[in-house]
Amino acid sequence: MSAESARAFCVRMMSDEDFRTALSNVKSPAEIDKIIGDEKYDFQKADLDKVVGEVVGHKLGEGELEKLVCGFYEEQMAAGNPDACKVVVEWIQKLR
Repeated sequence: MSAESARAFCVRMMSDEDFRTALSNVKSPAEIDKIIGDEKYDFQKADLDKVVGEVVGHKLGEGELEKLVCGFYEEQMAAGNPDACKVVVEWIQKLR
């Protein structure tokens, strides 16, 4: 179940700009936990690593997920939100 949830989350991140923007505007990892919980996503970091690895075509190395996330938020960072990925990266690092 967790891998399917992580996959659904990743698809939504890639396809739903409003959802992605909402996550880039949070002020704490707890806010992300609330959004994820409200949307009924339930996955662990290993699930997210696996799914993103499938998308990019290789097993992710240490810290690679965080770098990919920051790349995903380049547009928001360039548009005046330089910390767009900071809280998301903190949230990823605290996932179990």
